[in-house]
Amino acid sequence: MTFLECIKMAFTSMKMNKMRSFLTMLGIIIGISSVITISSIGNTIKKTVNSSIYGMGLNDIYLRVVSRDDVSSSEATLSENDKISDEMIQGLLDKYPGDYDLRDEEYLYTLECIDSENEANVLDTYGVYPGYLKSYMKQIMKGRNLTYRDVKEQRNVAVVSEAFEKQYCPDESIIGKTISLNGLYNFKVTVVGVYNDKTNLKSLENGELISTELLIPYSLALKLKGLSNNNTQYTYIQFNPQNDPDKMYQQVTDYFEGLYKNNQNFTIWSYNVFDDMKYITIAIDIIAIAFALIAGISLIVGGVGVMNIMLVSVVERTSEIGIRKALGAKTASIKRQFVTEAIIICSTGGIIGIITGLLGSYFLGFIARILLNTFAPDIAMSINISVSPSISAIIISVLCSILIGVIFGSSPAKRAARMNPIDALRFE
Repeated sequence: MTFLECIKMAFTSMKMNKMRSFLTMLGIIIGISSVITISSIGNTIKKTVNSSIYGMGLNDIYLRVVSRDDVSSSEATLSENDKISDEMIQGLLDKYPGDYDLRDEEYLYTLECIDSENEANVLDTYGVYPGYLKSYMKQIMKGRNLTYRDVKEQRNVAVVSEAFEKQYCPDESIIGKTISLNGLYNFKVTVVGVYNDKTNLKSLENGELISTELLIPYSLALKLKGLSNNNTQYTYIQFNPQNDPDKMYQQVTDYFEGLYKNNQNFTIWSYNVFDDMKYITIAIDIIAIAFALIAGISLIVGGVGVMNIMLVSVVERTSEIGIRKALGAKTASIKRQFVTEAIIICSTGGIIGIITGLLGSYFLGFIARILLNTFAPDIAMSINISVSPSISAIIISVLCSILIGVIFGSSPAKRAARMNPIDALRFE
């Protein structure tokens, strides 16, 4: 008997005993679906935490100019030439285009802007680099973002929020308009872009006087504050979160250490928050694996159920086995038939369990989003719950289903193969 014939006979047997076959597979279905659901939840939590933390600066590399270990702080006086300069930063950006950005900011305090209806608009004004919006998971909705050319030339341009545009000029676009800012600093800027800010829009609908962010070039903020240059003792380099964090960190470290290798008094100290995040993801993985193993115990129970039903099937088909042996069927052929049937039962249960587990994962993700929007709407916008099934868990589940069929189907198959044909034919 060929393997294909064994498969056909296995499905025929399952059709003849549908309810019994389903109850036999139930343990496998529950075990596999539990493993898939738990592993998907762990994977989803890990990715959700990672993507949310990026908005808090997880993909930032903190750089600081410090004195060397063999130089005391009293002997080394930090000069402007020892600080991190714009040329150094630009060199990194040119060497690795698209991989890095700057997240430095300079706060100009709260300023006011009077609109056409003579109403005050409160603005928290920041001098920033183009990477500021990306680091806080915000996007340009109209116009353009600030550019490095804006920073280099200290242009009087600004990016404002949707809330500010709606309050300042609700009937037309604010792009290209010049607005005057008053307060501790008095100056004018031309609006070149509008970024999304749902939280402020929601507050604005309630009629509250809210504070929204206005972003200007970093160099313009320094100029307004009377700072002569952009050299700094510390800075934040933001890397693309789609790239390997360890590789990004090593590139930045090597680049700046190379720039400071001839400096006898100072060097660069670097720190990456992502290193601390690794321990959190490891803890999540361990917890998910532990719960998956506990859920996997039901697979053993399901395997015992498969073995029990296969033993019953062997007894029921004793006469069939005797006829086949009398007609010349080999022992290996009889064994293959029952092992194949056990594998088909377990594999079918495994596939149903995988589908059930995936549906359960997406359902739990849907419920989590509803609960988050209901009980924590303020942070719901910054948390992206995206269900991420574990491909490795799915593959392992399929293999485990097949393995359970082989292990727990072998004993009944051996019993059937060892039957004496004469005794089998006499069986009633």
